[in-house]
Amino acid sequence: MTNSSNNSSFVDEKEQSQLKVATTAVTGADNHLQYQLSTFKSANGHNINVIRSQDRQLALEQLGYKQELKRSYSYFDLFGVAFSIMGLLPSICAIFTQSTSAGASSSWGWLFTSFCGILPVGIALAELGSAFPSASAVYLSAWKFAPEKYKDVCAYSVCVLDSIALSAGACSVFFSASGQILSCVQVAKPDFVVTHGKKYGVYAAIIILGSVFGSFSGGVSTRIQQISVYFNTFLLILVFIALPIGTKHKNIPFNDGKFLFGNAENYSNWSIGGNWILNALVPAAWTISAFDSPIHMSEEAIYAPRNMKKHVLLDPKASPAAFGIILSISACGLLGWLMMICLYACMGPSVDAIMDSSYTSIVTQIFMNSLGQKWTIAIMSLIAIGCFLMGISAIMATSRNFYALCRDRVLPPFMADWLAVVDKKTNTPIRAMYGTCTVSLLLGLLIFQDQGANSLFTIAVAGFYMALAIPMFLKITYARKTFDKGPFYLGDKLSFFVNLVAVGYQAFMIVLMMIPSVNHPDKGEMNYTVVFTFGILALALSGYYMFMHKYFKGPRSNLTDEEYLEAVGEENAGIDAIFSVEDKK
Repeated sequence: MTNSSNNSSFVDEKEQSQLKVATTAVTGADNHLQYQLSTFKSANGHNINVIRSQDRQLALEQLGYKQELKRSYSYFDLFGVAFSIMGLLPSICAIFTQSTSAGASSSWGWLFTSFCGILPVGIALAELGSAFPSASAVYLSAWKFAPEKYKDVCAYSVCVLDSIALSAGACSVFFSASGQILSCVQVAKPDFVVTHGKKYGVYAAIIILGSVFGSFSGGVSTRIQQISVYFNTFLLILVFIALPIGTKHKNIPFNDGKFLFGNAENYSNWSIGGNWILNALVPAAWTISAFDSPIHMSEEAIYAPRNMKKHVLLDPKASPAAFGIILSISACGLLGWLMMICLYACMGPSVDAIMDSSYTSIVTQIFMNSLGQKWTIAIMSLIAIGCFLMGISAIMATSRNFYALCRDRVLPPFMADWLAVVDKKTNTPIRAMYGTCTVSLLLGLLIFQDQGANSLFTIAVAGFYMALAIPMFLKITYARKTFDKGPFYLGDKLSFFVNLVAVGYQAFMIVLMMIPSVNHPDKGEMNYTVVFTFGILALALSGYYMFMHKYFKGPRSNLTDEEYLEAVGEENAGIDAIFSVEDKK
């Protein structure tokens, strides 16, 4: 039960209470019974017997990690991070062409995907994040749940996939922002021609600016998230009010319920049913993505001890990241569905007239028809600002994940140790932030190839779901009786069902992401997501077996003995039960 290891691992408290004979019980100053769970090797080379109390403020240190980031995010702030990255209206503008190619009835696809697919994934992820309150919770859970022989390679694969997805997601957000900015220029100057070079220039400028904002201190970053939430909410309310009024003023007939909920189109050479599946179910997955961002920010979250008198769904302060995930998915699922209906109601009866638009986003054409040039420029400019705020949130979450992975030496030590440094003035991982920015600038070069640019979106979703599916699948199979439970847990039966639905949905959506948008595609129409995703993963695993297996050994504690005692507190730790000194290996 307490075998020495380089890594921290937990056993559920309930299970521990049933196996008291195999544990060491210690009574803390708060009179809560605490149980020895396992061991990790400290930075000094000593084995530390990990205990786990009800106080979630100690959870990170009890995982074996030093608290370096400032805790300043409430559960509402973490909701704001995810909600900002999703940036509902800017994201809908980016995917509306694809959605409309299946007809107005694609709004049903949005609703189904949001609540029958994405929400179960979010709930399953919330359980993982609650059990492992670390920025690297996704890969930590994969390492913990995997068979002993495959722990390191399994965790490394999840690291690579999650990093690819997060980086591609940040790229796609800034890419959409550059498109919105250029759409504004197109409206103001109809003869303006958008080129790949211009798009990349705008993209590079705003991603560098976004990384500067993302490097601010925790207090400033928190305010940015709050501003982003209110700003995106204001955008939605503005369009909900202005667009119907403008449509009526321009005497454009509103589409009726039969059109809104029954219209199906086919702008591809797939069958109408195949086209609907590809283009009605996928847009929500592209928009409601990166909802793992609250987990990557969890080391900056403000926790409160679990209130056992309240139901788990009524105690968000005990699991801020979990509630950030669930609230953001639910809000974007419902509000996005209503916004889709609003746009389809006001677009006019001719789908062809909208789809034939010369604008980068066909939503721009809807605004032009109903609101005129001045209002369109104003709203599109606000959408561009909203998209930029999305990018700041995305690059912040990505940099926290990058920092956590470097802390565990997923990269070569000389590089990882330099990047896994927190700035003492701002309490933020600035080096990881600019490392993330560099990766995003390199990935952004895909803009110069149309299918490559589209792959940024699909890689962000496919890689993301592949990374999440691994620990969730292991949780309901190999680790079904031993997986860790945090404050947020729905119970054995409901948790198993939710995870089963989540894994099934993710498998289905990964396949959809790999399918080309046209049947029998040529070289220019091919979907290269499978090439990019599995190609990068294959290169990374090759590097692991040739080189990185020497350095990457799963979770790696950066706490010294003294730092652990200072964090946990001698009176709570039961010092005599804490240390078992061994020779350094």
